[in-house]
Amino acid sequence: MPELPEVETIRRAIEPRIAGAHITAISVQDASVAAPDGPEFLQRAVGATVRAVLRRGKHLILLLSGNSGIVVHLRMTGALFFCKPPAGMRVRAVLSFSNEERLLFADTRRLGKLQYYENLKPLLVRLGPEPLDEDFTAEALGRALSRHHIPIKAALLDQHIIAGVGNMYADEALFEARINPLTPAGALDQVQVHRLWESIRSVLGRAIERQGASVDTYWLPDGGRGTAHDAFCVAHRKGAPCPGCGLPIERLMLRKRGAYHCPRCQPLPVQETPGRRHPTQPSPPTNTDTKRKPSTASRRPAQ
Repeated sequence: MPELPEVETIRRAIEPRIAGAHITAISVQDASVAAPDGPEFLQRAVGATVRAVLRRGKHLILLLSGNSGIVVHLRMTGALFFCKPPAGMRVRAVLSFSNEERLLFADTRRLGKLQYYENLKPLLVRLGPEPLDEDFTAEALGRALSRHHIPIKAALLDQHIIAGVGNMYADEALFEARINPLTPAGALDQVQVHRLWESIRSVLGRAIERQGASVDTYWLPDGGRGTAHDAFCVAHRKGAPCPGCGLPIERLMLRKRGAYHCPRCQPLPVQETPGRRHPTQPSPPTNTDTKRKPSTASRRPAQ
């Protein structure tokens, strides 16, 4: 599933080509893409000007007049193309613009959505903070996590807590922060929270620099591929040696989702008992792609 870095990469590729253009036609070839409102409701966007292309969490937004817009949610296998999609990817809808650009929405599993919102605010307010925004601080993350006793991996996937983080980057951030995915979210101490805050931002920032991770059906609008997966330490690397200690990466099931981790670098927390001490924390895991570059989250429409 495309996560924040993939959707941000798509946004940056699309905006220069359609911002300022009018939507001249919307051809829906599979009604499920426009559910539950239906293709007819989507036609209300025809004639409108694309003021900007925004991102909110994993959602791509074509901002139109006022606070209206078309929201694209790629879900598991959705993709947007200016070119002919790869073999096997069926086009579900086509947006045509006054500058002769055509944006094709393709989706193999038919889970993605293309919806028109007359008012974007209800969608925006129900999502959590953007992890690359300046106001997303370690303190804010700590307050959000302290209210939850679910495993930290599940908390990171909750879009009401943090917007845009998914399976791959949650695994990578937890590994870099040396936190086991089963650790209760509210049990993290200040040091762990700060370490996790730093790792979330650095992992996402590096992935954006590499134009996202093409581990399955993610494609760039020009037909290219991202390379963020080449630098993954644990995600999708079951059985491969941990870059920090050499132990094989393991995969456990957590709420029907896989969680990749190193059992040595990310040990489960041990409760304090009389005469027993916590195990020594391992050295920080080695990441061969540690270049960091400040990133900013996408602009948002006025609320």
